[in-house]
Amino acid sequence: MSKKEEILDIALKEFAKNGYENTSLEDIAKKCNITKPAIYYHFKNKKHLYNEMFKRIFNKLEFKVANNLEIDLKNYIDTLYEFLDEDISKLLAKELSNEMKNLDEETIKVISIMPKMLKKIVGDKFFIIQNTILSSLINYQNTKNPRDLIFKIVGEEAKIDIKEEIYNMVISYLKGNV
Repeated sequence: MSKKEEILDIALKEFAKNGYENTSLEDIAKKCNITKPAIYYHFKNKKHLYNEMFKRIFNKLEFKVANNLEIDLKNYIDTLYEFLDEDISKLLAKELSNEMKNLDEETIKVISIMPKMLKKIVGDKFFIIQNTILSSLINYQNTKNPRDLIFKIVGEEAKIDIKEEIYNMVISYLKGNV
């Protein structure tokens, strides 16, 4: 792994944990065992690092297409479920709640792979469906500990097939059964 990739990996963890405003290049440099000027060798500034990190993450996102609503929707949800790990979920939740003000236009175009793909699958209803899928998956990922605690208190085993629940909700919405 190159030093630049290592910086991007550490940056993801730090930004996910602390958010953009509360993460410094000094923090990242320290975790990478390098100096702050070494970060500037690869990135112009904190915002450049942040945007490059987002682009790197989202450029890895690939969706399978079968040109069938049910199959493509399942693939879309499965792909996002696998993609939105703990760090990416925290990072995305923070950035979305901050109105994406730290992302430049080029980065937002890269991130738009999600709604563009969903629009191909479901058509003009993509925005509300995207919000439902994304917020459900992010919330599911970011609330594991409280969810487990609540299920324990209630005396139930935490068995939720979030992918199937989201799929059924979206299909029901699309078919007008909501």
